[in-house]
Amino acid sequence: MGRKSKASLRKQEILSHFYEVIIEEGFEGASIAKIAKRMDVNPSLLIHYFATKDGMVLGLIDYIIETYSTQIFPDFSGTQDPSERWEDVLDVVSRIQWSRIIDNSVFYSCYTLTFRNIEIKRRFKDLYKGIINTLAYEVEYASKAGVIEVKNSIQAAEFMISLIEGTNYYQYVSPFGMEADDRAERTKNTIRTVLSGNRI
Repeated sequence: MGRKSKASLRKQEILSHFYEVIIEEGFEGASIAKIAKRMDVNPSLLIHYFATKDGMVLGLIDYIIETYSTQIFPDFSGTQDPSERWEDVLDVVSRIQWSRIIDNSVFYSCYTLTFRNIEIKRRFKDLYKGIINTLAYEVEYASKAGVIEVKNSIQAAEFMISLIEGTNYYQYVSPFGMEADDRAERTKNTIRTVLSGNRI
């Protein structure tokens, strides 16, 4: 059992250095040799734990997804008033940003791999499925309480995530500039408008 714990810590250390190399040089520039040099170890140590760079990529994505899955939503059940609870949900959802957990350049590099790697795509799909299910539950709760009018909670949750992901990306390339607080407020208002009139 002690060996497993040590191996887990060693893997996390390697992934941490891999992450830093990706930030500095991108996925294309990251190599086992560069990571080993940064750690001041023999490259064979990295190969022992991950075998290949692709293995490290999967390990990094698993770490990102696990971290994000556990940090994205608080427990909303403590708020008894349905209107207040829905406002709490909107506050959290409108401020979802990958950059709070991972550097955007690393996240989007990982995301682009979904177009070429079926296993990475599956992992991202599982992540979003969990997010959608959690959001759909809150949509259903608010709808039953009469706070919003929604026919299909899954579609509503998918709309919310699509909007968030779109604004997250656009915030960084907007020719007019967009502050995070302004983006969050616009997002909340859009969600309120769409989900207030039985449109989904």
